[in-house]
Amino acid sequence: MHATKRKSTVVTFLFQTNALARTWYKPCDMSALEHMAQGRVLWLEARTHDNVSISIVNVHQATAKRHDLQRQVTSLLRAMIDAALTQRRIMGGDLNAALSRYGCAQSTSALYDKVDKFFQDFVHSTQGTLIESEAHTRRDLLRGSSASLDHIITWNLPCTNTCTMQSSTSKVYWVSAECNDHALKSCTVGEDLLTYRKGQVVGSRPGELKLKKIGPKQLPRI
Repeated sequence: MHATKRKSTVVTFLFQTNALARTWYKPCDMSALEHMAQGRVLWLEARTHDNVSISIVNVHQATAKRHDLQRQVTSLLRAMIDAALTQRRIMGGDLNAALSRYGCAQSTSALYDKVDKFFQDFVHSTQGTLIESEAHTRRDLLRGSSASLDHIITWNLPCTNTCTMQSSTSKVYWVSAECNDHALKSCTVGEDLLTYRKGQVVGSRPGELKLKKIGPKQLPRI
């Protein structure tokens, strides 16, 4: 396949639930969005097993060198968020903006500072909750640089560990080939709302539901 024909898309897996894909831009925006309109954002409207509405947004944002395109995408995503301020929502993916960076060239520092601030302003102004990673999620082994480019943001969902009452952080796993430049992230969000409860099967105590969950130790094998 020629390089000019290659496309990058995102995919979202949900466990036994119905979801509808929603168009996040208007036809008149397609030209300005360029390749970002070709599968780089997947906006799903889903319902939990308890029939609670939730939006799940998977994003592979434009590169930092195309900050103009980042701003265009973010503006349209913000409009969707503003149109339903009370909606429960999870946004995750490679957002090509960082909370911290290491080993970046001095010549790019001004650009990265602008990109990173713009991203953080987006989270703050939309009243989102950014779940920080325990480590950087993107690395360049040749340059010796790394950054936290992959993020999970929630709106109107609890993101606190009920045992410690501390804000959740996402675990980072480097799996598969050594040359992989992005890590796998894992965290728990809205556990009471999103944990799958299978019918009326009881747990170990009277009246307790048996919950199905994937433990962190299983993630590297998925």
